Amino acid sequence: MSVAKRKLFSGAFKEAYAAAQELLRTEPGNPQAALVMAAIAIEHGNQPAALRLVDLLEKAGVKDCWLEVLKARIALLRQDQEGARRHAMSAAALGTDDPDIANQLGVVLSRTGHHEEAVAPLRIAVDKAGDNTDHRYNFAVALQFAGELAEAEEQFRELVRQDPSHARGWLALAQLAKTPEEEWLLALSQQFDASSETEQRLLIGHALARIEETRKDWDSSFGWLQRAKEAKRAEVGHDREFAGRVVDAAIASIDAQPIASTPSGDERPIFIVGMPRSGTTLVERILTSHSQVTSVGELSDFAIVLKKFLDTPGPMVLDAEVLEAAAARGDLTPVGDAYRARAEALAGDEARYIDKMPFNSFFVPAILRANPGARVICLRRSPHDLLMANYRQLFATGFSYYSYSYDLEDTAHFIAGFERMASAYEASLPPDRFMAIRYEDVVADQRGKTEALLDFCGLEWEEACMQFQRNAEPVATASSVQVRSPIYSSSIGQWRRYSTASAQVEGSLAKFGVDPVKG
Repeated sequence: MSVAKRKLFSGAFKEAYAAAQELLRTEPGNPQAALVMAAIAIEHGNQPAALRLVDLLEKAGVKDCWLEVLKARIALLRQDQEGARRHAMSAAALGTDDPDIANQLGVVLSRTGHHEEAVAPLRIAVDKAGDNTDHRYNFAVALQFAGELAEAEEQFRELVRQDPSHARGWLALAQLAKTPEEEWLLALSQQFDASSETEQRLLIGHALARIEETRKDWDSSFGWLQRAKEAKRAEVGHDREFAGRVVDAAIASIDAQPIASTPSGDERPIFIVGMPRSGTTLVERILTSHSQVTSVGELSDFAIVLKKFLDTPGPMVLDAEVLEAAAARGDLTPVGDAYRARAEALAGDEARYIDKMPFNSFFVPAILRANPGARVICLRRSPHDLLMANYRQLFATGFSYYSYSYDLEDTAHFIAGFERMASAYEASLPPDRFMAIRYEDVVADQRGKTEALLDFCGLEWEEACMQFQRNAEPVATASSVQVRSPIYSSSIGQWRRYSTASAQVEGSLAKFGVDPVKG
C-alpha cells in the first residue's frame, strides 16, 4: 500500500493529499494517487473535484474496483440512487482483496440495497484486517440484515471486546442478544455517566434501555431513554409546525387531481407505507413469501424523482411545497415512468415488487397518479403502541425526518398527524388502489388478512405466505430480528408496561386529538 493510501485510510487527509501530490510529481498520471485525491474530495463533500478526477481516470482507461466504489459514493452524494447501484455492482464484479476498499465496497452495496452481496467483501475486510473495528461493525450489520443472526451476534461480541467504548456496537449487541449479560449494565452505565458527548450518550443510553427491557424493568428502561435523548432533543429542535404543514398538504392533495379507481397500467409496483414500527416489514415479509413477489427495499427514489421533476426551491425532498406542487401538476406520468425504471432495475423479472419506504405515506396521492397501475397498502397500529415503539427506537440520527423521536410529546404530535392523514386517505382514495390494514388485525387473523392482502394485490393464494419467517430475503430495517420469528402478540398493548410513562403516552396523544384507550 502506498504512503498516500495508508494515510487516507488512517484519516490523515492532509498527509494523504501531500503524499499523493508527491507521487504524481515522480510518477505523472499514477492512478492510485488520483484515486486517493478523489477519495479525499468525497470525504470533504467536494463533488466537482471528485468528479473531475474520476472522469480523468475513466478517460485514461483505468478499470479498478476502487474507482467504481468512488463513483458509487459520488452518486450517493448526488442522490443518484440508480447510478450508485450500477457502479456498486460494477465494483463487486471487479472485486478486491484490499480490506479498506472491500469495506467501502460492502458499505456502498448495502446502501444501494444489495445487502446479500455486501457480506462477501465485508468478510474479506474483517479476515484481512481483524483489528479494524469499523470493518467488523459493518460486517456484523450486513450479517444481521442477511439473517445470519448467530454470526452477527458473535461479531458484535468480538467488536465490543476489542473496543469496549464502541457505542454503536453495544447498541446493536443489546438489541440482538436474547440474554444480555448482567455485567453489561454496570460497564455501560459507567460509560454513560463518564461521557459528555451527545451521540455517545444517545447510543449507550438506548443500549441500557434495551438491556433493562430484557430484564422486564420497564420503568428503568424508560428512564434511560429519557436521559439518553435529552441532549439530542435540544440539539435537533424538532419543528412541529413543519410536520403539520406536510400533513395538511398531503391531505389537500387527495382531491386536487383525479385518481383513477381501477388500476390501468403497469401493475408491478406495490407500495407499503405507514409509520415506522407499525408492521410494514411484517406485511412485506408476508407478501414477499409469495413466489411472484420480491422486495426492492426502502427506496427514496420516488421522492427524489418527484423533487427533480417539480424543481421546487429548497433542499428537502419532502416538504409542503413539494406536495403542493405535485398536487397542482396535472400529469405526473414522467415521474412514474422514471421511478419504475429505477425500481425495476432492482426487481428483475419478478411479476410484482414492493417498495417499503414508510415515509412514502405522505406521497400516496402522487404515487397513485404517477403510477396508474400501482397499489398502496397502508399499515395502521394503535397510536399508543406506536408512540412507545417510536420513542424506544433509535432511528438514523442523520435523517432529519426522524427528529420527532427524541421527545415523547413531539412523537405524539407526529403520530396524531399521521393518523389524521391515514384516515383521510382511507375515507377518500379508491379502495382497489389503496388498502388500509391494522397491525393488530394481522396478528389476530393472520390467514384472513393474508388472503385479503393477496386478493388486493391480484395474487393467488400460496401457503408459503403463512410461513413468512422462513423467507430468506434480507431485511435492512429495525425489524430485522423480529420478522425471523412467527407472528406474536406480545407487542400489542406494550405501552402499558411502562407504568411511569403510560400516563404521559395517553395524555400526550389526547392533547393532539387522539382518542383515549377504552378499557
